[in-house]
Amino acid sequence: MIRFPHPTAGGRSLEVDFFRGVVLLMIVVDHISGSMLGQFTLQRFAIFDATEVFVFLAGYATAAAYTAIAAEKGDGAARWRFLRRGWQLYRSFLLTVALMLAMGLLFTALRLHAPTVEYTDIGTFIDEPLQIGMEMIRLARQPYLSSILPMYMLFALASPVIVPSVRRRPWLAVAASLALWGVAPLLAPLLPAVSPTGWTFNPFAWQLLFVIGTVCRLHPLKSYQREDADAVLRRRKLTRIAAAVAVVFLCVRMFVEFDPGPVFKQNLSSLRVGSFMAVLWLVAMMVRQGWILQLAQRLPLVVTVGRNGLACFVSGTMVSLLADILLYLATGGQPGNWSGLMADLAAIAAMLAIGVLAQAWKDYRRARQRRAHGLHAH
Repeated sequence: MIRFPHPTAGGRSLEVDFFRGVVLLMIVVDHISGSMLGQFTLQRFAIFDATEVFVFLAGYATAAAYTAIAAEKGDGAARWRFLRRGWQLYRSFLLTVALMLAMGLLFTALRLHAPTVEYTDIGTFIDEPLQIGMEMIRLARQPYLSSILPMYMLFALASPVIVPSVRRRPWLAVAASLALWGVAPLLAPLLPAVSPTGWTFNPFAWQLLFVIGTVCRLHPLKSYQREDADAVLRRRKLTRIAAAVAVVFLCVRMFVEFDPGPVFKQNLSSLRVGSFMAVLWLVAMMVRQGWILQLAQRLPLVVTVGRNGLACFVSGTMVSLLADILLYLATGGQPGNWSGLMADLAAIAAMLAIGVLAQAWKDYRRARQRRAHGLHAH
């Protein structure tokens, strides 16, 4: 459906890194209670939020990386790369949990109480550290903001099956994905969970957006130059339909009392999918016009955050948690627009700085590896 054709260093897409950076910043401000900028993010204007974009981009980037590795080194190397990626994501989950517990322990020891501290599970961990620790290790307990990583880990492990299937038989792969999405609530009990409601994100449902992202990378829209008159008319008709659907959901979100509960998100409701697909089509048209590329070129720091997605996500959980707690303590739990905006700006500045530092560290490691290879060659 959509393809981001403008590569950055290393063959990455500038638009993908830009969107990922925007989403990571959005996730941070969305999880700051009292955030002012949070009133202007996706969750305020659409039935879906940044999570859908994050998972879609994960599928898109995975397909790009998998096929590039397979073309250069073979399918075996690509499979092994994503098995290692799954292990990396699992370790990132454990690191995120450890950092949250450490922050929760710090504020508990300082007797500084804020509602968000409880989300770190520090209270239950102090009472039963061995049991709670084992539950976290086996993914049965996923504290505040860490819950997307186990789902993402499963997608990485499944990539050696998903990507080749989508590449060879896209319609069959999409049909299988839709069928799995349809029975996802029935499969949720198969996952380890201490909560009766299960995982925050049911991966059997959310894999649909991951697969859609894979399809969009491997089977993109035809270029304008190859379109006949009928294709142009169909595209314009689809654009009008997508715009109408997006406006309807916008009106529902803004003017209708709408609180469907966590299950609506947990199992990726059809309304969320429909709303996302409508906006995705409109964004695809913007990409084809070059508007997103121009915006990305003007905001290189946001691109840098997206280029270092995993490091910025793990760090972002700490940034949003810390900003939320400090904002609560500073305002007595009654933040105003200005205090909320200051917390937002501080969190965004921290994320941009983390992106720059992560990129600098990555560049340093690559330079050191090149020097090592050069010495070995001589």
